[in-house]
Amino acid sequence: MIGTKILFLEDNKLYQKSIKHFLEEEDFIVETCSNGQEFLNKIFDDIYDLYLIDINIPQNNGFELLKILSDYNDDTMKLVLSSFPESLKQSFKNGCDDFLTKISDIDELLLRIKRLLKRTYHTYQESIQISDNVSYDLLHKKLYINQKRIELDIHSLLILDYLIKNREKFVSSVELENNIYPCNSKGNSSIIRYYIWNLRSILGKEIIESKKKLGYRLNAS
Repeated sequence: MIGTKILFLEDNKLYQKSIKHFLEEEDFIVETCSNGQEFLNKIFDDIYDLYLIDINIPQNNGFELLKILSDYNDDTMKLVLSSFPESLKQSFKNGCDDFLTKISDIDELLLRIKRLLKRTYHTYQESIQISDNVSYDLLHKKLYINQKRIELDIHSLLILDYLIKNREKFVSSVELENNIYPCNSKGNSSIIRYYIWNLRSILGKEIIESKKKLGYRLNAS
């Protein structure tokens, strides 16, 4: 399944289930976990667009996990969702990108999530115009050409998504590998080149520029 993936760390099963259901109704892909070790195992095995993190959870509390993510330069957006307003200051000190109390309106949670996701693409919009006839729905990771949805394989989509986030900047094959494959797997340059070739055949050669020592760059309008 392709779309924006959220990992939700929460040990209260009822609250976890209600938030997961709400976000899935908004077409997000939501995976859940109930303790710190399970959270670390999941981010080792998969790539996520945003973490929703409770603070008071077993096996590494939320503060410790934020510190671990910061130490490993994990730039995935991190939203702390806590029952304790007094944990705000320490959450930001340990590396969260936003903070919300659990008593907040659920629509505010959705707005905060969308704002953080748009921030990763350096835009205030929910869609990015790549060229005159090519657009990308960043919240749901959908590509459109002449307003028609174009289906991509997961790795081509993740490469395009990463190039859009870093548009106008050259990205090396190694950087692409590190950001589209989870820690427990390894890509290689020849596979990256194949996916770039596939994207160029769909978007047009001029959309993705390449330079031998620098890598690849998306030329968005």
